[in-house]
This record gives sequence, C-alpha cells and structure tokens, in this order.
Amino acid sequence: MARERTLLERFRSPEPDAARTIRENTGQLADSVMENLRKLLNSLQGNSPIRDEYGIPPIVDLLHDFPDAIGGMRKAIKATIERHEPRLKRVNVRHVESPDDPLALNFEISAELVTEDEKATVQFSTRIDGLGHVGLKGR
Repeated sequence: MARERTLLERFRSPEPDAARTIRENTGQLADSVMENLRKLLNSLQGNSPIRDEYGIPPIVDLLHDFPDAIGGMRKAIKATIERHEPRLKRVNVRHVESPDDPLALNFEISAELVTEDEKATVQFSTRIDGLGHVGLKGR
C-alpha cells in the first residue's frame, strides 16, 4: 500500500524502479510519520494558508505561565498530532525533565502506527528550545 510515504514524498522521489507490493513497509511508514511530525511541530498555528489550526501554538504565548505552560504544551502537541497525523493512534505525550538543559522543554511521544497487518509502536523524543524550534528524533 502507498501509505508509507506521503503524496508529496512520492512526488519528490517517485522511485519508478521500485518493486510494487501490497504490503506496507513499517520502517518507511515510521520515517515518513517522523518527517511529517517534524514539519507539523515546527509550524506555528495561524501561519498556514490552508488551515489556521495547523501546527502548535507559539511557545512565547505559553511562557508567561511557566512552569504551568508545560502541561499546556503537552496537550497542544498531543491534540495537534491527533488532528493532523492520521497514521498514528493512541498518541501519548509525556514531559521529560532535563536538569542539564533547563531552557528547553523535552517531551516523549509514543503512539501506534496505523497499519493493516501488524501492531507497531513508535516513539519520538522532542526538544523545544528557547526560540520555539522543535527537534525530533526517533527512538
């Protein structure tokens, strides 16, 4: 099935010689989801010409409530993923304290990939720096 990569990914790199299969490649699907989350979480709400709610709220809007802002940011990340990444279900976002990096917010994201055959779980680590940039790594 062609759900492993988004439509734009397939346009950028069509892979005309790739063998056709009806089985999903879970690794490609997870990589595609991670790339989409990277774009999604680095987009600010109100800046998308297509949908105002695409992305996360600007971190500066939450900082005046710090440290209570951590819960708000966790909820915003979870809601954004659930709304805009249909290839994930049972999304869980958890704050991770980092005494070595007090100016960054760190979250762990875990979810189930929506696949036809197997039950696959993905985990990502995020780091939101003081400028609001979200770094995302697969685990």
